[in-house]
Amino acid sequence: MAKKIMAMVDRFSDLPEPILIHILSMLPDGKDVVRSSVLSKRWRFLWRYVPISLDFSFPEDTYLGLPESGELEILDFVNSTHRELLYWRSGQKIRKFNVVVNFSVPERFDKDIDLWVYFATKKADVEDFTLECLSGYKLPQFAFKSPSLRNLNLQYCKLKLEPSVNVNWSNLVSLSVGYVKLTEGVMRKILPGCPNLECLLLDFIWGFDRLEISNVKLKKLTINSYETSECDVWLEILAPHIQNLELLGYSSGIRLRNVAALVTAFFRIDFQFDFGEVDRLEKNEISCLKELLHSVAHVKNLELSHWCIKCMSTLALEGFQYQPSSSRFLKLHTNYEELDLPGICSFIQNSSNIETLIIDWHHQDRGVLGNANEIDDGCR
Repeated sequence: MAKKIMAMVDRFSDLPEPILIHILSMLPDGKDVVRSSVLSKRWRFLWRYVPISLDFSFPEDTYLGLPESGELEILDFVNSTHRELLYWRSGQKIRKFNVVVNFSVPERFDKDIDLWVYFATKKADVEDFTLECLSGYKLPQFAFKSPSLRNLNLQYCKLKLEPSVNVNWSNLVSLSVGYVKLTEGVMRKILPGCPNLECLLLDFIWGFDRLEISNVKLKKLTINSYETSECDVWLEILAPHIQNLELLGYSSGIRLRNVAALVTAFFRIDFQFDFGEVDRLEKNEISCLKELLHSVAHVKNLELSHWCIKCMSTLALEGFQYQPSSSRFLKLHTNYEELDLPGICSFIQNSSNIETLIIDWHHQDRGVLGNANEIDDGCR
């Protein structure tokens, strides 16, 4: 049995070195890559040529919010992270670097996080960097200049730029920013500093009411929950080059000013609910949807959530006439309620170019399957 195992190892080791390096690069953690050196003498130094991934995550349930309960665990996490980064300081290519710190009192540890960010953006020149700091860590100014970055994910990080600092994320392809206050001034600096940006995700954001995107290569924009304390404040989006738009989550209102190149749109948004202003809320919902549908009447692919169906039914019952839609692909999500039928039928009747129609409804008793004939009967 032992001879058979050795034979298998030998055959595997006979593979060309580039293939072995590629196989090792598929391992999710850099430590596993190093451990592979014990498999064979030929593998002993291969790990040095493998782009690796590093993941430093502080378990969220370890720290309960009380300094005395989590102090030792935090110190252990910080010290172990420093030790491991010292191990990788030799200059080996680090492809992916994740840091997730969920403790809520990081002020005394800001300098430590600064060192990790410096390692990622200046020392190791990583391509894929995720930084999640639950307490609102302020991203240092030097991190805004890192041409090696291709994918950047910042969660709960404060983004503030000094007047003299210009952003240089020249090779960035994908940017995700979440749970943060953004200003129009910060966005005006970030976007020009990302000339190769293709995908932008803004997740639970607030602090600005205008987003102007002139990046020619940026094709996909996703906004998941735009928050504001003022019900009448809408986020205005000007993005003449984007082709794919997703509006998700809760919002106080979104207005599209220039989306001429848009091909695909998906609306799955709902409004921030204020029990004291129900009538006003409903007017905002309907007004927002009317504007959104008008702005995307030219798209080829359109997907609408149950919230949209609900508002469309209200408009249909009031006699509102939709602008004819050019959509060839239409997908509608509904909760299988009778009041959804006027909205569904009215919109379909104004979509004469449809080639593919999907009605995805859900009912607590029937699951996701329903009877298409009932929809058909309601349209007659």
